[in-house]
Amino acid sequence: MKRFILPALLCCTPAGASVAYAAQEDVVSSGQVFRVDDSGTVVLDPVLEMEWQPPGRSGTTSLVAASTRVSVQLNLAAWVGRTGRIYMTLPRTPGPTVRATWRTGGTLLPGTVISGDRTLVYAGPVTSVALRDLIDIALEADGARLTQPEALAFGFEIELDQ
Repeated sequence: MKRFILPALLCCTPAGASVAYAAQEDVVSSGQVFRVDDSGTVVLDPVLEMEWQPPGRSGTTSLVAASTRVSVQLNLAAWVGRTGRIYMTLPRTPGPTVRATWRTGGTLLPGTVISGDRTLVYAGPVTSVALRDLIDIALEADGARLTQPEALAFGFEIELDQ
């Protein structure tokens, strides 16, 4: 069975780093969007071996997949007492489109995100300085387009209500 290695640098872009999305001065129709400090997040297995998936009805597949567990810790101190929505982001890379699907321990919402997009993981009041959860995340990509290791830079952003 052929395998690809996908270094998954999940949820570890330092706060304040230059990112191509969600700069602090950006404003969207429903509120301001800020990058969330997720430097306390730990990926339990940060280098993943992507394995070919069994063929579907057509008898062939180019889908590769892997999974890992992530201990998410978001620093929300700047927004305690405010209300908003927190999104998990997955910037697009030059490689194949990646689909990430996760289950949570209950603090965050389960969901799916495709590279280049974001998905809601929390909505409501920010009541403590840190939000913590343990998530099991599964990654899928087109193995035919995965020609070299890919680094994924998941992140989080908060959109505050006015």
